[in-house]
Amino acid sequence: MTSLLALTPTELRLLTRDWTVLVFAFVFPPLVMLILAGVFGTHATVGFFWQNPQNYYVAASAGVPIIALALVGLPVTLASYRERGVLRRLEAFGVTPAQTIAAQAIVTAGLVLIGVVAVLAAAIPTYGIPHVVHPAQVLLGLGAGTLTLILIGVAIGLAAPSARAAQAIGLIAFFPLYLLGGGGPPKGAMTGVMRTISGALPSPIPGIVDPWLGLPGLPGQLAVFGAWSAAAIGAICWLVRRTPA
Repeated sequence: MTSLLALTPTELRLLTRDWTVLVFAFVFPPLVMLILAGVFGTHATVGFFWQNPQNYYVAASAGVPIIALALVGLPVTLASYRERGVLRRLEAFGVTPAQTIAAQAIVTAGLVLIGVVAVLAAAIPTYGIPHVVHPAQVLLGLGAGTLTLILIGVAIGLAAPSARAAQAIGLIAFFPLYLLGGGGPPKGAMTGVMRTISGALPSPIPGIVDPWLGLPGLPGQLAVFGAWSAAAIGAICWLVRRTPA
């Protein structure tokens, strides 16, 4: 535990060195929220499940930092450590790979909260923060989505042969989870095929938006989170046994 506490601030400094991560996590979500919420206005339509589009995009944008940090930031840092032999050197000083990964996960989760606050801070003077219909369920969706994507990010970081490859994989994964996950067009505006694909993705956006706006989709999204988390845990266990630190 002492090693974990000592390692976490160091991991925070290292993770925030990458400007790509900072842009995707703290600049991109508020900026896109301001644009999309302004474009679609306040007229409720069937595509938005008869919700105010501004309210929808404020809530949806709160999930974007999770995708950015867990799939673009975390895998790159972990893959870089493996590529440069940092995990082995830390282990020689009594810091196990599990402790290093745990520290990176803690830092990622903390930065996610900052990213969510940044989105809401940008919304307050512009569109306002929409009424949260089910606050406890929103927190559940936020937590489950964050945990799921962190597990996936760890699996990517362990599987990627290099930091550059991890970044490429993370960016490729980012856009489907963002666009098809509800950060672009809402599910109500998608075709049947796209909606089916969207429903199978572990995007945290529906887990936040649905309970926030009073829509009934959270149980199904939690099942998706559970399936992806189980797959990610299995992959992590296999990669840890297969790949030297």
